[in-house]
Amino acid sequence: MELDPKIFGTRLKHARKMNGISLQQLSDSLENKITKQSISKYEMGLMKPSVTLLFEISKALSVKPDYFLKQGILNVGQISFRKKTSLLKTDEESIVEKARDYVERNLELENLLGIQKPFQNPLEGVLITSKEDVRKAAEKLREAWQLGQGPISNLVEMLELKGVKVQLILDSDSFDGLAALGNDKVPIVVINTANRSIERVRFTIIHELAHLLLLLDESIKGQNKSIEEHCHYFSSCFLLPQQSLIEGIGGNKRSYISINELIKVKEQFGISIRAIVHRLRSVEIINSTYYQKWMVYMSKTYGPKHEPGNFNGNEVNESFDILIYRAISEGIISFSKAASIANRSIEEIREGYLSVE
Repeated sequence: MELDPKIFGTRLKHARKMNGISLQQLSDSLENKITKQSISKYEMGLMKPSVTLLFEISKALSVKPDYFLKQGILNVGQISFRKKTSLLKTDEESIVEKARDYVERNLELENLLGIQKPFQNPLEGVLITSKEDVRKAAEKLREAWQLGQGPISNLVEMLELKGVKVQLILDSDSFDGLAALGNDKVPIVVINTANRSIERVRFTIIHELAHLLLLLDESIKGQNKSIEEHCHYFSSCFLLPQQSLIEGIGGNKRSYISINELIKVKEQFGISIRAIVHRLRSVEIINSTYYQKWMVYMSKTYGPKHEPGNFNGNEVNESFDILIYRAISEGIISFSKAASIANRSIEEIREGYLSVE
């Protein structure tokens, strides 16, 4: 396929930003074989590189050469970022471009396999005006996806099966997660797992999903704090349905709850003790005074980030690799093509491929 200067330029810019480097830094990594002014012209689609330069640029940016030939560039719409002000602009752009690349490779693979997974939002048209609406929406989503009232051991795999693209990355502590919609309303969720407990990762996954699914009333949308509070509540209600909460703790008002009760619920549903206690206050099983006592106790006893109990589930995404090996097994793609789509070496693909003759 002939290299299109416009497509090459767009992809060059995306790959450079994915690596978090400037025009000058890319020029430096190429040992000044090309100036930053020339790189800028390439990115604007004004020039086409030689084959030799194309390979050198690919190596410098850690992408396969045919990355620059791919025509279908994913459009990432409005992005909802959960980040601190300390997150650098270059880091923010890198996260977005990594997400774009991840989803593009997924969609390419699904297209080759003839998999059609158009996403349907079960909450479309459901207006959220209150926290009670949020609870009902969380229950409606569980019902629509036939998840019952029990715990979900692997949220990532479940969401991938429903058409949500979930990427787990290791990044700066200044970034928690993002949510965006790609072409054809493909939901995209990116979660930072660095230095985060599995309960926090799970909570953030559903929080970001809420940004994509909930139709918030204008009175809520006008205040960022209110938006975050409603998405937080949705995550809590989805991970731990009210019926399960009541069965685990009891539906009557409580003046005393043991730490062992909370640990049991945490280990079963994969939601933090702090989130459980917050939920108990919201459904008025405990009052605000007792809630505050719990928060003080947790902070003094375990610190701001730690708490007892361990959820034994695991948030991993193996669906991409499964599809890669399926495509190889069915003769749809070669090991070389698989390596290109996965952005790995052929040796890595061969090592991971097991086939029963």
